[in-house]
Amino acid sequence: MTHDRRRRSRRAWAAVVAAVLAVTGAVVGAAPASAVPETIPLTITNDSGRGPIYLYVLGERDGVAGWADAGGTFNPWPGGVGPVPVPAPDASIAGPGPGQSVTIRLPKLSGRVYYSYGQKMSFQIVLDGKLVQPAVQNDSDPNRDILFNWTEYTLNDDGLWINSTQVDHWSAPYQVGVQRADGHVLSTGMLKPDGYQAFYTALESAGWGGLIQRAPDGSVLRALNPSHGIDVGRISSAAIDSYVTDVWNSYRTRDMVITPFSHEPGTQFRGRVDGDWFRFRNGSGQEVAAFTKPDASSVYGCHQDLQAPNDHVVGPIARTLCAALIRTTALTNPNQPDASSAGFYQDPRTDVYAKLAHQQMANGRAYAFAFDDVGAHESLVHDGDPQAAFIRLDPFTGTATPIGDGGTTQEPNEPDPGTGLPTGTGTIRVDGTLCLDVPWADPRDGNQVQLATCSGNAAQQWTRGSDGTVRALGKCLDVAGSGTADGTVVWIYTCNGTGAQQWVYDAGTKALRNPQSGKCLDAQGGAPLHDGQKVQLWTCNQTAAQRWTL
Repeated sequence: MTHDRRRRSRRAWAAVVAAVLAVTGAVVGAAPASAVPETIPLTITNDSGRGPIYLYVLGERDGVAGWADAGGTFNPWPGGVGPVPVPAPDASIAGPGPGQSVTIRLPKLSGRVYYSYGQKMSFQIVLDGKLVQPAVQNDSDPNRDILFNWTEYTLNDDGLWINSTQVDHWSAPYQVGVQRADGHVLSTGMLKPDGYQAFYTALESAGWGGLIQRAPDGSVLRALNPSHGIDVGRISSAAIDSYVTDVWNSYRTRDMVITPFSHEPGTQFRGRVDGDWFRFRNGSGQEVAAFTKPDASSVYGCHQDLQAPNDHVVGPIARTLCAALIRTTALTNPNQPDASSAGFYQDPRTDVYAKLAHQQMANGRAYAFAFDDVGAHESLVHDGDPQAAFIRLDPFTGTATPIGDGGTTQEPNEPDPGTGLPTGTGTIRVDGTLCLDVPWADPRDGNQVQLATCSGNAAQQWTRGSDGTVRALGKCLDVAGSGTADGTVVWIYTCNGTGAQQWVYDAGTKALRNPQSGKCLDAQGGAPLHDGQKVQLWTCNQTAAQRWTL
């Protein structure tokens, strides 16, 4: 095991946070709407029926790698004595016994919470004080025969991002959650009943059983992600080659159009294949990125030939192209990313691992590859003012209990349908601050609605009717062109009784949802919210940009 083996999985989580910040418009280091404390409580509940459990909170702060104790105190790793990895200090925290819970403090870090079953894990450090992450695709890794898993998280001044992940492997089941200031708990990661074993059974039936690793006693430990499986020869490197070839040939005579930023619908890149290179141009016709025809390892890992730097051009194009190849939608949809998952994984040459991971999730959301967040299909929850975090170690068979207290748990991006629209007239505020406003009080059709400082004038007085419409200045709040895609403009328009002008309200999540599209009213670019910010239709995500008070 070498120092370099930790890089791919850490890159994946860095990309997760970068992508979320790009979508929400949040900026790390910007003044938060409310102060996030240095630590928040993290409660781990053990419903797995197994033990003992050992916990590890590992990550980086200001570029310094280290670990945190149960009280949330951050401790930098000591430097190693040479280029050869040496054992790290024991950073384990005693976890909960079967049927029990423990609460520790989660500090501001970008990192992971590991949990192992039955025995402690082995971590090593090198000369620069960096941690060598487990690389169990290598049979010589000291953690190869230990049952373990982890969640990835970032806690900073802009809030908490926490997700369940299968980017490296599918293993012991768990959920994650975050409690908001209003007491509502967002959670994700719960499997369907008996979904854990169903995944392995289906993987073997599809001929991908070589990804499964077993303990010396024959029990199943995990299934490797195909990005690792190909690297160590567990599945054929030709698994997706013919599909990639067909994609490259298809775009020799047509363009792929990539719109990578939901809050910048005008930013588009058009790509066409020339020889072995997929070349992308910006709106001015200038070539800004080019990718040679990737091998299977590059596709499944979204790296190497599809390397995605953390920039505003090449990285977003690479992420979106990789997602289209893994989901096998590149041939059927030249406009990427896909807003709906209906066409995902339909080609027989698709990523079976990713397909099954999503199929076995109760809410259909997973992190089955590094850029599963493209198009917002990932198993991630976020809140800008987190009060607490949760991890539930779920049973390996049967039905899991969702995080929450019976009625407060709500899977992200899936608001309750609502019971209608409360009637009345008054302002509509986003996150309790700015008001929904008709710019310049101009009632012309197609005037895109915005946020503005509340003044109580006629441009901010909205009448909510029993017919499901929301009206101001005699016009209706309307989805442009009856669109259903993320980023569709929301404006005022002559009332016409169509589905584009129907709205329902969920008092729990405070979402205003358009039933025709299933999408929510959203402030473009997300937090921080500001005067003049336009509104749009977007996949419901329960962020501040979608919490409306009537």
